[in-house]
Amino acid sequence: MKMVSITKTIFLLQIWILVNVSPYQLVHCKFSPLELPYRTFGPDSTAFDAKGDGPYTGVGDGRVLKYQGPNIGFTEFAITSPNRIKARCDGTNDPLSQRTCGRPFGLGFYFKTGDLYITDAYYGLLVVRPSGGQATQLVTGFDGKPFGFLDALDIDQEKGIVYFVDSAAIFKTRLLFALSGDTTGRLYKYDIRTKKVTLLLNGLSGPAGVALSKDKSYLLITELIGRRIRRFWLKGAKANSSDVFINVDGNPDNIKMTASGDFWVAIVSINKQLIPPISSIGQRINQFGEVVETRDFTDLFKSPTGITEVHEYKGKLYIGSLVQNFVGLSFLT
Repeated sequence: MKMVSITKTIFLLQIWILVNVSPYQLVHCKFSPLELPYRTFGPDSTAFDAKGDGPYTGVGDGRVLKYQGPNIGFTEFAITSPNRIKARCDGTNDPLSQRTCGRPFGLGFYFKTGDLYITDAYYGLLVVRPSGGQATQLVTGFDGKPFGFLDALDIDQEKGIVYFVDSAAIFKTRLLFALSGDTTGRLYKYDIRTKKVTLLLNGLSGPAGVALSKDKSYLLITELIGRRIRRFWLKGAKANSSDVFINVDGNPDNIKMTASGDFWVAIVSINKQLIPPISSIGQRINQFGEVVETRDFTDLFKSPTGITEVHEYKGKLYIGSLVQNFVGLSFLT
């Protein structure tokens, strides 16, 4: 009996340690969807303007939509393709149609002017004025060669620099480059004042997200194929060099900095032994590369692609995907 009692005590102690001294906390959270218009899919990422309005999101039929509150919902704000035909494109989420209709992924407002900067997989880096409408192409390639597949962006509000990633130089769909083992991804910067594009880093393995640190000393770039987050130094003794910030158990997509300086990253994992085989989690990582919180969205995003972004804004998490007809809304408390 004494041995049983000791064993039980040790077991309870182990449970207490797992719950209270775990390196990160697994949270199952309250959730509600922000529905997109009928037959509209794929809200990959989100952004908010200087007034806090939004979220804005780019969807699979080539439009950028703006959320106008629960009574109105999402309305059309901008389009990226100069060749877009409304009757053909509205409601599609077909990668072949996106060559004509456009496919906006990364979004970011430059607060000084109110302009929205957009990376489109097929139409390059664009900008649209605060009133919305047809976006203007800024850059479609580098050094005489067209971009392959532009994805995420982030903006240095003080310097007026747009950082963005080209996920792969040879493939035009995420599925293809995710399966390829490709290492042709690149990190660029665009100077809003001079309109100059500079290559910062190449040889990336499926870069899918980029986020500027709070002190602006480095960028974090997710490598979806490489299953890691890379750090590119902008300042200090290591400037213009990179290192591995953290290895990830899964395929990381978009990454967003929080107001406190931590980072949320969307991670999708495939395990054929599980039902469903696709798991979708959001992990909050601190400035030391430590996972401090994990939130499981698997049951809420039952799709073959999982989630693409977890964006914290004013006490809420906004979750993106490539196939769902809603932006996920989760509450931090």
